Amino acid sequence: MSKNIVMLGLPGVGKGTNAEVLSQDFNLPHISTGDIFRAAMSNHTDLGDKAKSFIDAGNLVPDDVTNGIVNQRLNEADVLSASGFILDGYPRNPEQADSLEAFLEKRNQKVDAVIYLQASQGLVTERMLARGRADDLPEVIAHRIEVAKSETMPLVEYYRRKDNLFVVEAAGEVKDVYAKVKEVISNL
Repeated sequence: MSKNIVMLGLPGVGKGTNAEVLSQDFNLPHISTGDIFRAAMSNHTDLGDKAKSFIDAGNLVPDDVTNGIVNQRLNEADVLSASGFILDGYPRNPEQADSLEAFLEKRNQKVDAVIYLQASQGLVTERMLARGRADDLPEVIAHRIEVAKSETMPLVEYYRRKDNLFVVEAAGEVKDVYAKVKEVISNL
């Protein structure tokens, strides 16, 4: 059985951290939208150049461009030859989720599990401040969290209705949170 996994949660909740370890433990490609945007832009693909024009202007990349870049990545050999994938940072809204479903349906596949890492705004703010990135300023963090909440909550409900949502409490040590995530994926 395939293990097509989507990671959801607020910024700083541990999506990338958990996705990276899952990727190693289950031999699944970890697909981070930030990474694939950067790769598409540096390789000057048509979609990468389109994305760059929006990003450089400080705008969100439109869904059709984002969907196209993700679909291109899902068509690469390492993903096609694996028994699934882990998406981190995509989909960001129900329209992108619909696009992903339609894309996978053409392959007779589906999203097998959506892991929603749940944590308080206070906890993720604390984690983001502790990691010390240059753009992790309190006001920037607060804005990113508000944007993510407005995007993520409709997706949580979208996947809850599809009955493939697994809520994992993300407070606590990384190893403890990961143990819960791994248990969900192991039981697919």
